[in-house]
Amino acid sequence: MFVDVVLPLPLSESFTYRLPEGTRASVGSRVLVPFGSRRLTGIVVALHGGAADGHAIDEDRIKEALSVLDETPSFSEELLELTRWMADYYVCAWGEVVRAILPAGTTSGDPTVGIRTDLHVRFAPSYRHDGAVDDLRADLPGAKQVAVVETLAGFQAEGVRAPRQADLLARADAAHSTIKSLMDRGIVERVEKEVVRTPMSSEAVPEAPPDFSMHPGQVAALKPIADAIDARRFQAFLLHGVTGSGKTEVYIEALKQTLAKGRTGIVLVPEIALTPQTVRRFRSHFGDRIAVFHSRMSPGERFDAWRLLRDGRFDIVIGPRSAILVPLSNVGLIVVDEEQEQSYKQQDPAPRYNARDVAVMRAHMNDAVCILGSATPSLESYYNARGGKYMLLEMPERVPLEGGGTASMPDVRILDLRGKRSPGVLSDYLERAVAKRLERREQVILLQNRRGYAPLLECTSCGFAPECPDCSVTLTLHKSKRQLRCHYCGRTARVPQACPKCKTGTLEMLGTGTQRVEEELEERFPDARIVRMDLDTTSGKDAHDVLLKEFGEGRADILLGTQMVAKGLDFGNVTLVGVVNADTGLLLPDFRAEERTFQLLSQVAGRAGRSSLAGEVVIQTRNPDRPIIRYARDHDYGAFAESQLSDRHELGYPPFGKLAGIEFKGPRARDARDLAGRWTDALRKRAVGVDVLGPEEAFIGRVKKQYRFHTIVKSRRSGKDVTLQEVLRSTVEEMGKPPRGCRVNIDVDPVGLF
Repeated sequence: MFVDVVLPLPLSESFTYRLPEGTRASVGSRVLVPFGSRRLTGIVVALHGGAADGHAIDEDRIKEALSVLDETPSFSEELLELTRWMADYYVCAWGEVVRAILPAGTTSGDPTVGIRTDLHVRFAPSYRHDGAVDDLRADLPGAKQVAVVETLAGFQAEGVRAPRQADLLARADAAHSTIKSLMDRGIVERVEKEVVRTPMSSEAVPEAPPDFSMHPGQVAALKPIADAIDARRFQAFLLHGVTGSGKTEVYIEALKQTLAKGRTGIVLVPEIALTPQTVRRFRSHFGDRIAVFHSRMSPGERFDAWRLLRDGRFDIVIGPRSAILVPLSNVGLIVVDEEQEQSYKQQDPAPRYNARDVAVMRAHMNDAVCILGSATPSLESYYNARGGKYMLLEMPERVPLEGGGTASMPDVRILDLRGKRSPGVLSDYLERAVAKRLERREQVILLQNRRGYAPLLECTSCGFAPECPDCSVTLTLHKSKRQLRCHYCGRTARVPQACPKCKTGTLEMLGTGTQRVEEELEERFPDARIVRMDLDTTSGKDAHDVLLKEFGEGRADILLGTQMVAKGLDFGNVTLVGVVNADTGLLLPDFRAEERTFQLLSQVAGRAGRSSLAGEVVIQTRNPDRPIIRYARDHDYGAFAESQLSDRHELGYPPFGKLAGIEFKGPRARDARDLAGRWTDALRKRAVGVDVLGPEEAFIGRVKKQYRFHTIVKSRRSGKDVTLQEVLRSTVEEMGKPPRGCRVNIDVDPVGLF
């Protein structure tokens, strides 16, 4: 028997291997195979009898697989079909998609080393123990043996039949040799038990919440979802609900109905920071039926979650974008919360997929329901809902409060920073507003969507600004560590005492990062407890959860951070949200800049006033007359969407057209430019009804010593002779491998064009 195997490499073809004598495999099984000098884990995509089945192979030259790793296939037929679709749609190699699905650390070498076991001790079956050890005392030669037996009996009384050997020895204050002596006497025995590593291992299941009555808006939204679940019918829903409208309760009720039908569910969140809060909320309803899956877990935790999901030990998985690719069978519901977030898009390496769109396709393949939830839906999803591709469900009001009434949307005040004289980053009004909340023992969230202390140092004499030698960007000052840092490659440098260029001028700080805001808060509010949440403070495994717990439990007064503080957080004591600078991303050269700014402002505004306490939002900007700022102030998503869709239609941008970005990289500018030119010419030859724009130097022309050029391919949605993917795929085949040291990266449906 022969198997065709797809390997976790940037290759689309499969490779044929002979199965070892006496072994069997199935389509979707993992196999360990030799590939050159390496041993790789691949996925079986076909079985056949070789030349006897008409396959044109030289059986004498076929290598033998080393072993079959799965009794039950790791890739179901549905998951294998999904990998093929992803490779085709995102114009990447099939092997790159397989690599993305296999758990980290299991694609090469021995993939079984990740399984961990632990030693447990129990009374031997030949020894009948009724809870008393008095009869054994005379027969046991030492006090330590008596202590171990008594301790083991104590564990049994607590309902633990076979405790961990380490726990037993620690409680009995005994050594390993004591266990060995008791084993020799036939009193106890050791057993190996598999250890399931999980980030929730130290947390008890939260107490079940009291039953709640859904308000009419939630009931109306849930009904068509429940009908589709009952009918086992594919249907995609866009759940458009204002912040605080109770979308999560709709997800939970839909998930309960899904499990009642014997099916499973996937819940996606946009940020790892939101995972612990979401998991605790869902665990209070579903207990230990939930698995967590995200990149901050240890390799062992990810491997255990992956294989136990494959084996059907969990019914629900919660996590960011990679959770959409877990080997969960019989999927009946997929939830994509905050579906508009660009963090659902994988940037590097390939496959550069959008988990939201993959979720819709996976639901379609499973005759399942997909719920896309958001207070500020992406224009693509909103357009799909208006056109009937998705069903639009509206929840325009916040949930009623326990004591009666409804939490109102917060008042939003726009502060014009033009001509501002305040010496700090907080306007006088915002400073007074923060002081008022601190006096009332209420909490504040401040958004500054730029980390570090100051984005730029500039010489007061000659205008010199320190730049990264490997990237064409200026270095950002991180004052707490007294260093300059590149946010693209991570290179650091010491802060110069004087200008390195003119030797006379001083370097002045321009712009504001989260560290500078934190310093100003500490100066103005010395008694306030401040938590800063950005990439610099959340690099540790559980850092997000630790910081949010501190704030949520009232041990901090002000939560300051980048965009990660804008999404999904629910703290009832927050009555003020301040946006330090609303213009940070507004002026970027990207057609989505205004959409992202509106979404960010609306999302962070929604963190205020989520209980009986009234909320206020203060937005500081130097562009108060921009329509996008007014729409955010008025919570007017409809007007925002209409204005943006009109502009997009004129220019043929999504959702009225399809885009792909091609990046050309190389260590020498001339090589990268030449590669971009030849590729772009080849694209134009095939682009019947497709616009090819470029090549142009990238907005950031050099990153990590690689020069970058971009070409954009754009097509209208209908009436074209060829698809975007056909143009790209045929060009890939013609151009072949790029020159040594150069790379070509294709990004279908990019979220950014610079």
